[in-house]
Amino acid sequence: MKDILLITILFLVLSCSHKESSDSKIKAKENDTVSFVYNGFNHHRKLDLISNQEFIRFESVASCFGDMWIEKHFGRYTATDSTIKLEPRTVELIVYTRFPEEIDQKLILPYGPDSLKINTEYKIFSWKNKEYLLSEEFDSIRSFESRNDYQKFAYYYNIGEEPNYSGNYLTRLKKDSTINIPWDIYKIPKKYRDDFLEEPISVRIIDRKKKVEIDEYDPEGELVSWRIKIDKGTKNGVRKGFHFITKDDKFFIDVDSTQSSVSFGSCYIYNMDEKYFRIGTEMKTKWER
Repeated sequence: MKDILLITILFLVLSCSHKESSDSKIKAKENDTVSFVYNGFNHHRKLDLISNQEFIRFESVASCFGDMWIEKHFGRYTATDSTIKLEPRTVELIVYTRFPEEIDQKLILPYGPDSLKINTEYKIFSWKNKEYLLSEEFDSIRSFESRNDYQKFAYYYNIGEEPNYSGNYLTRLKKDSTINIPWDIYKIPKKYRDDFLEEPISVRIIDRKKKVEIDEYDPEGELVSWRIKIDKGTKNGVRKGFHFITKDDKFFIDVDSTQSSVSFGSCYIYNMDEKYFRIGTEMKTKWER
């Protein structure tokens, strides 16, 4: 009986020791991993840089029908004080299909330059207590993005969302909230510096044209959108992709065409009240709130 009691006690001690050891290893791994993330609507990305020079890149895209596409890229990376370079080796692909029928698929593939291609070269940009991983590349041939990370970063910077809210690029907050690194435009590659505005640009609507489409869900209805012409162009610093909005936040455009003295853009929110964008209405890239 004493032997059984001793064995039981020994087993419990070893079990606790093993659990503490396992917990320690998990915590050590968590502490040794630097993570950059992006969280959007039905779209999430995470890049884990582990201290053993391995990385795991996770991305999920979901639809309103319950379908989901998950990619996990595995490989190694090299890092300097200002750059991260990924060397992907394998890809785990998981597809959940719920419409029109339920189908689940899982594949493990060698990495190659196809539709599962990812950005592999990043530069680190620091501002306040936030770090950004920015790439000039595009993720894959599946990507519908027309702008790279620097251009998307400039968009959110110009409209005043950064650094509180970020777009579709990887970021992380440093644990020490007292860190306050000043903005340094010279850490941005030279060819993108003009995308970042020092001051907001103010424009006025000088012309507008109505575009009417048939509503495919209501054949008797109409979808009305507007083509807008504004009074400033490239000589005033306006660039393709700039976002302009009215002071009341009721109307906005994204510039898609520029000339020297004028620019053009559209708003694809249908059937808006015309009083919000009459000729002469002022819009800015950012309003002081």
